[in-house]
Amino acid sequence: MRRQIIRGSAVDEEDRRALHRWARGAVQYFACLLPLGAAATVFFVVAGSVRVATRAELQHAVFGWPFGWVTQDLSRYEPVAYPTTVEFEYQRAWHDPIETSYDWWLFAANGAILSAILTTILLIGLGILRVRRALRE
Repeated sequence: MRRQIIRGSAVDEEDRRALHRWARGAVQYFACLLPLGAAATVFFVVAGSVRVATRAELQHAVFGWPFGWVTQDLSRYEPVAYPTTVEFEYQRAWHDPIETSYDWWLFAANGAILSAILTTILLIGLGILRVRRALRE
């Protein structure tokens, strides 16, 4: 049996191939879960709210998780008192739209992060199922 030295430890060629197959499978799961990560990114914007303490923060309300990728000027909705919680506003009126800006790089980063989280949860769940099946046999 041929052995390789990788960073000070002996690893069988078979172990290296198994690790390579596992990594390739993880990347495939990640790629398949990217659309779900993008949908979760949009969900966190729509379902999210922001706590603002001043009028300046109300003019630049940032939505999104883990990074804020949507910024809205909600200063037209002057609250009774600060601090207050404001919710994401849809574009409802064509004649007087809410000023909204998007950072698509942060959207992509959020989608990738959420996809990585979903992939990790999936791989842990599959690992638990494999262990349970092996223990039953």
